[in-house]
Amino acid sequence: MKKSKTILQMMISGYYGFKNTGDEAILSSMIKNIRAKIPKTEITVLTKDPLETSHNYKVKTINRMQWMQILKCFAHADIFISGGGGLLQDSTGRGWSIFYYLGLILMAKIYRIPVMIYAQGIGPINRQFNKILIKWVLNKVDLITVRDRQSKDLLKKLDVKNPLVYVNADPSFLLKKKSIDTILEKIPRLKEFIYGNNQPLVGISVRSYKGNSEDLRKLFVRIADNLIQEYKAKIIFIPFKTAEDVSLSMKIMELMENSEQVYILKEQFEPEILLSLISRLSFMLGMRLHSIMFSSLVQIPFLAFNYDPKVKNFVYNLDLPELLLDLDNLSLKAIKKKVEYVRENNDKIIKVLSKKVKILKEKANYNNDLLFRLLESKQGGSLTLDD
Repeated sequence: MKKSKTILQMMISGYYGFKNTGDEAILSSMIKNIRAKIPKTEITVLTKDPLETSHNYKVKTINRMQWMQILKCFAHADIFISGGGGLLQDSTGRGWSIFYYLGLILMAKIYRIPVMIYAQGIGPINRQFNKILIKWVLNKVDLITVRDRQSKDLLKKLDVKNPLVYVNADPSFLLKKKSIDTILEKIPRLKEFIYGNNQPLVGISVRSYKGNSEDLRKLFVRIADNLIQEYKAKIIFIPFKTAEDVSLSMKIMELMENSEQVYILKEQFEPEILLSLISRLSFMLGMRLHSIMFSSLVQIPFLAFNYDPKVKNFVYNLDLPELLLDLDNLSLKAIKKKVEYVRENNDKIIKVLSKKVKILKEKANYNNDLLFRLLESKQGGSLTLDD
């Protein structure tokens, strides 16, 4: 690294610009905490939507597929951060993402830039070639932090051992709520849902699933109608990947008997606003990982649909396995039983969440401590860019 520089040049790569609130929460947290420590940092983010990402976070951006611009940025970068989120896996999409993210890491090392794997959830890795590739590339990086112990165990199994692997937490646990009063004034029906009366307010986060999507959709219809009929609840469908989740939520609402008691968040809210909205819930039914993480952060009891190992890992690491719902063996009866459990053990669950979230915040902050230590070591001394 060039010690004569007065501004640190940092590159960040992840699943950004896809209107996925979970990944945007990760990026928002990373940028705020980096700037709090090192204000004189020029951050460049690789993103699908350069204009939106630049506007939202006041950073430089490059289209994630503009390779010539990326190479030019590597030539001046001081550090490359890969993460967070579940980037290194081949269970969703066409499995090409591993080649993309590992390719960027390899380029950074060719340019002799320090690389940090930042709070990632690793896996599942199904293809043998991908396992070999991950071992080869990750043994070349400078620092690895993961967001659960299962990811560390997988890296150990893949024989990744050159950099130390630290088990920390998802960066979203460092987010802070923002006031929603101004927003609610502009959306009267949402304000009515949140403040209207003392009915239980239940959040539901849905997503597409590789199994029988039609059966799952019908099950969500029955779940939502049952919550309204049996508990006099109001339902808010909370999308985390806006277009995809809103479309599915609307299909569910159209089939419901009690759709007048349903509100779908069609607006694209920043993560801190969504966190504030979730803090007003009585309960969350979540099929997106960050719907469960956000609920945990503000101590709202939840039930989690086990659509991916990362959900199971998170819930088990909270020591709350009883809050997990198995999608391959799911029925309305099973869900009603779980809902009753949560109602009867509400205070106990909140107490566990409060204790665990305190630890997760400390671990999320440790990601940044390790990043700053890496920067210091590469500068040959202490950070001098924070004045």
